[in-house]
Parts: sequence; C-alpha cells; structure tokens
Amino acid sequence: MFILSGLRKLVADPDIAVDLGTANTRLYAEGYGIIANEPSLIGLDAKGKVAAVGRSVDARSRRISPLRAGVVVDAVAASQLLKPLLRRGRRFGIIKPRVMAFVPTDACDAERQRLCESLLQAGAATVLILPEPLAAAIGAGLDITSPYSQMIVDIGDGVTDMAVIRSSELIATFAVRAACSDMHFAVSSSIEHSRGVVIYPQEAERITCSVGALRNKHQTYSVRGCDGRSGNDCTISVATEEIYTALDPVLDLIVNSIRSFLRSLSPQVACEVIESGICLTGGGAKLPGLPELIASVVQLDTRVAHDPLLAVINGAKRMLSASAGFVAV
Repeated sequence: MFILSGLRKLVADPDIAVDLGTANTRLYAEGYGIIANEPSLIGLDAKGKVAAVGRSVDARSRRISPLRAGVVVDAVAASQLLKPLLRRGRRFGIIKPRVMAFVPTDACDAERQRLCESLLQAGAATVLILPEPLAAAIGAGLDITSPYSQMIVDIGDGVTDMAVIRSSELIATFAVRAACSDMHFAVSSSIEHSRGVVIYPQEAERITCSVGALRNKHQTYSVRGCDGRSGNDCTISVATEEIYTALDPVLDLIVNSIRSFLRSLSPQVACEVIESGICLTGGGAKLPGLPELIASVVQLDTRVAHDPLLAVINGAKRMLSASAGFVAV
C-alpha cells in the first residue's frame, strides 16, 4: 500500500481541498499551499462566453455567480469557475487530482450532486464531500476528538451553519440560508426603496461591515450609487438608523436560529456546550458587535476564531493531510 501511495504521488497531480463559497472560492493543494482565494464570479463577454474568472473579472462586464445561499445552483458555470483554479495545482501528472469539498449541513442530494458534477467537469478524478462546519471547527483550532460537546457557528456569505461536535462526529446540526449577502441585499433594497438610488454592491458591503450589529453610534455615511430616475452616478448620505432598520431582521433571524438550535439540544449536550461556549467562524464573525449580540441573547461565552475567514480552508488543509484516500461521490 505504501509503495502504491508513493507511486501515485509521483504520477498524479496533488490532492486539492476546495472551499467553494457564495462570495469567495479558496483552494489548497498539497505541497503548494493555498493556490486560490478568489471571488466566486464569472465574467462573460458580449457573446455570453466566459472571459474571466475570480478577481480578474472586470467590474464593468456582465458577471454571474454559480452559487446561491452556500450551494451550487449551476454546475456548468461552477465548473467554468473551478477549472482554471484547479489547473494552478497541476504538475503535469498523468492522474487527475483527488478533491475534497464541503457543503452546508442542510445541503440536499441534488445540491451535493451539482457540486460533485462541477468538480468532475473541472478536472477532478474523484470527489469527497464533507460537512463544512467540521472543517471550520478544525481550522478554528477546536479539538474535535474531545468527548465533550463543542459548538461551531459558521456565518458565511450565503448560509449560517451550526453544529455540535463530539468525538469527531457531528451530533447535531442546523443551517439557515441567511448570512452576510442577505444583509448587503437588505441595505441595498432599503435605500433603493426609500431614496430611489441603486447603490453599488461594494458600498452595501462597506456599510454592513462598518455598522454590523453595533447600535451605539449615530452618524451618516456617504454612499455612491446610481439614481434610479436619471441613471446618473450620485452620492447620498445615509444615517445609521436607516441601516439598523434594514439589518435588524436578518440579524434577528440569525441570532434566533442559534438560540432555537441550542434549545433543541438534549440536556447533557446543552450542559457541555454551556461549558465550552460557541466558536464563530466565517465572514459574519468579523461583523462589529455580532459576537456580543449572540452572547447576550443566548447567554453563552461566544468567541471568534483566529482568522475566521480562512477557518474552512485551514481545516480542510489538515483534513486533506490526514486523509488516507478518497471515495468518489
């Protein structure tokens, strides 16, 4: 077996871990490190053909994303995004790379199948699909082998995924398809409805990341957008109170989902989680005031993982190194 494993390393492309997220796609290749950390975007030319992927996509071009709410909705588009990124890990092996990928815990069979198809079409030999919170927990530094329950909440761009892990197993999970992109959309929709101005996506993200769940500051933000009537570029002032009104329903949904999940746990598991607290990962973990809001609502110690944005891919790196092989899905 060791001889065959060594031979495979000589003739095959390196194994690759893929964190295919709604906002960003990250790839790790054994022996190479992180080979991609790109927006999950495809740029199309005037004829509708793929012109660029990731950060090379021109902001003025027609752009599409193959993902929504944390899962692949267009396998063909996803494969077009992944193919040039997977190619970065190639070393002219005669055997295609084995790929480890991750999905939300509530992903249905069709969603898992679309992810698998997109990776195979992009150049993977076999695909192993695992639950995303498991990788996030490992990347956050949790000892998942512990016999005591630990809770992870991964707040990404399209989904908030939570799990309780004990003895390397997910013993309870829950996901809600609401996360950072829903906050950006809520801010954009509110301003468009009240002001008649379509603000640029990066502006909605900037405001969301500035305000987050904080409710103790009162100021105005200059926001760039496009006037809905004239079509001209414009800049408007938006008060924090207006942003609060837009963000609060999404924040309430996320926080109340975490509280409901905790209430669903068995008494023994709940007691262990109370002892260990909650670990936050994903981009949402960096929103100002959100960890404190969660802690105040659920009455549990809530901490942010080191480097929460890279928790999944860092965990995937360790899982990939520890994996003895892959099973095709």
